[in-house]
Amino acid sequence: MRRCMYCMNEYGDELSVCPECGKEHTSSPLSNRHLMPGKLLNGKYTVGCSLDHNSIFVTYAAWDNEKKEKVLIDEYLPANLSDREKGESNVHSRSGESADKYYAGLSAFADECRDLIKFKNIDVTDGFSENNTFYVVRKIIENGRTLSDLIDNEYEYISTHRSNIIVSIIKTISPIHEAGIIHGNICPDTVIVREDNSVVLTDFAFCGFMSRIIPVYTNEGYSPLEQYILGSRLRVSADVYSIAALYYEMLTGEIPVSALEREKQDTLIPPSILGIKIRPSMENALMNALNIKAENRTQTVHEFYSQLKNKDTVRHWERVKKAEKPPVDFYTKKNFWFKTLIVAMVLLMIFSVVVIAFEALSIKKAAENTSDTEVSTEKIPEEGDSFWDVFRKEEEPEETTELKDDDTGRKADENKKAENKKDDNKKDEEKKPQKDNVTSEAAVNVD
Repeated sequence: MRRCMYCMNEYGDELSVCPECGKEHTSSPLSNRHLMPGKLLNGKYTVGCSLDHNSIFVTYAAWDNEKKEKVLIDEYLPANLSDREKGESNVHSRSGESADKYYAGLSAFADECRDLIKFKNIDVTDGFSENNTFYVVRKIIENGRTLSDLIDNEYEYISTHRSNIIVSIIKTISPIHEAGIIHGNICPDTVIVREDNSVVLTDFAFCGFMSRIIPVYTNEGYSPLEQYILGSRLRVSADVYSIAALYYEMLTGEIPVSALEREKQDTLIPPSILGIKIRPSMENALMNALNIKAENRTQTVHEFYSQLKNKDTVRHWERVKKAEKPPVDFYTKKNFWFKTLIVAMVLLMIFSVVVIAFEALSIKKAAENTSDTEVSTEKIPEEGDSFWDVFRKEEEPEETTELKDDDTGRKADENKKAENKKDDNKKDEEKKPQKDNVTSEAAVNVD
């Protein structure tokens, strides 16, 4: 006999296809990151093929060899923080900061599992550490139907029992919330409804801590806005939103508008406008729990239950505030080289101001040290000269020393010649009377 690694049923060795699920027998994993089918864990669980996976863990079909029953096993294997070599069992955390996140998430994952084991009406039954990771064992609920199946095929039943179903969900999740654990995956597929309208909550997301470090799984229409935001800290009000979304669908037959779409424009229509007969106070309680903003939403399931019962519950309308322009972080929005140029220009301006101030101070000190009795050598305008004539005269080129010396010599020669000529003329004048006297004497003698 061999066991099918998909549905864990046994069938004859001569068969190559499982008569139960129609899958071929395999001994290879669907992904190199997953465990090899047939691997024995914790000494009693035979692991089959992987059935599902998300950003936090992988879900395997498995067989409990002690209880002789099918189970599901969730293996902590965050996609962005860990790896596994093909054919190996041990999980390896990635290096650096990823390793710190891996082990912090591993600790939170294990703690939540160990705490969940003690609660009733959930599918978690066991948990253990192995292969440098942690495993959560979940039982398969057979005596019940998913809420999704009932909504699709038994809507009349839902119309009659929806209030009882919501109350059962609130009673089941309430003690879990008090322990600080968030389900994080409440939707019609994870709620099993029994014949007595009691419920079993299955497939916990284990995202209460992990939402801070990696993207977590979301359900369109059922997950609150904060669950889509990486790094957000989820609170129990996230589950309140999901439960209210279930109630909205059971009332209207419609899945609520996605939180991402509602963030852009909230088009969620109250049930009464869709023609559903519902008490106004109950509709107010429902819409309060479906508030898009976590801080304005109904915070706990106890509060939600109280508002549903209270006939005086009012709608918590949000005041629309004028959007403020967010401050621009200049040093993170601009290009590196542009920032460098701006800084360099600022430093250059500061340097220039310092140099100018230093020069001005030096000039001031020099002026203070100048004697008050110092005579100015600036040329004073002569009478008849205009102010500009002074500058024009100053701008006229000066004669060279050599030309001045030549002119002085030439004038001296001319003066000397003039004096010599003057002396000669004087001598001639002195000789002329004597000549006249001689002539007169001669004339006398002749007579």
